[in-house]
Amino acid sequence: MSKIEVNTVEPQCGTTLTLGASGDTVTLGSGASQSGFGRTGTVDWDTTAKTGDFTAANGEGYFVNTTSGAITATLPAGSAGAIVAFADYANTFDTNNLTIAPNGTDKIGGTNANAKVSTEGASTTFVYVDSTQGWKQVNDATLNTIGQSFITATGGTITTCGDYKIHTFTGPGTFCVSAISTTSADNTVDYLVGAGGGGGG
Repeated sequence: MSKIEVNTVEPQCGTTLTLGASGDTVTLGSGASQSGFGRTGTVDWDTTAKTGDFTAANGEGYFVNTTSGAITATLPAGSAGAIVAFADYANTFDTNNLTIAPNGTDKIGGTNANAKVSTEGASTTFVYVDSTQGWKQVNDATLNTIGQSFITATGGTITTCGDYKIHTFTGPGTFCVSAISTTSADNTVDYLVGAGGGGGG
């Protein structure tokens, strides 16, 4: 592998500089940071959930797990265009809140005070605008799409009809529920008992 060490790379003519060819991946070295490229209004999500107080970094999104208790996330020092985002990892912000704290004298929505996220499944994105308004909330998703779950059970001969599972017993057996749905309306079991009749003389 070849290595080039220079302080500045400039185009030989014109104002366009191209790194790599079509289909290539251009990667920053481990631990390196970029500046001057700007952002497209998105964050890079850190998929290791935060379980304690932490300081956010510009350009990062965080899954915050408040299962064990409330967490405070401190925003980075504000600079125009900086962006951070937070999402409720375990749908527990309503029980244990996420507190978002400004850095020093920075503001959140024009006020130098903490903001609190207390909605289950919430996610929110902030962009730093200027010293007057500070961090402005630009996205607030309070609806959380969760995969539908159903009762899990064993016993008998199991067949499926749409969202329903049918357990048929033609002899002695045990119907055993091992898990219930997270949606209470789906925790319903219907049963039908068919008995054989005796013949008359």
